[in-house]
Amino acid sequence: MSDPKGSVLHQQALTVMGFFTGLVLTSLVLILTAPGPFHTPIGPLSGEQYFETLMTYVATVGVVSSVAMIAFLEVAGGMSQTYSFVDRLGTTLFFLSVFGFMGILPLILVPFSRWGAVVVLVLEVVLLGVYFVGRRVVKPHPPKSRESAG
Repeated sequence: MSDPKGSVLHQQALTVMGFFTGLVLTSLVLILTAPGPFHTPIGPLSGEQYFETLMTYVATVGVVSSVAMIAFLEVAGGMSQTYSFVDRLGTTLFFLSVFGFMGILPLILVPFSRWGAVVVLVLEVVLLGVYFVGRRVVKPHPPKSRESAG
């Protein structure tokens, strides 16, 4: 049985998914239309191997983002229930696409600034660590009631 109202949370998540999907696909277009800088040898990879790896990785994140958006459309539109397989699939793919996009950023920076790519990667790891540890350690404060606030 579907939910005729849909999920407001998923409607909001659709905006985020649309943003990430747009960023990923724009990145892919930029990489494909200006391939010169992305044919730089990086570590053990030749320039051609790096370009093909980057192109495949970005396209894969784009596919994951697109399928997550389809799943969220179903739940937001009320065609599928929250906590259903479609919802869990969409949520999993949502997180994979967000983390996947975080992986794209340093890879795109490497040909232009190796130090910049390292700084961005370290910043991502540190901030994710702070986020996940903070979620588990810091207890939320109960909301103040309107009566005691006035």
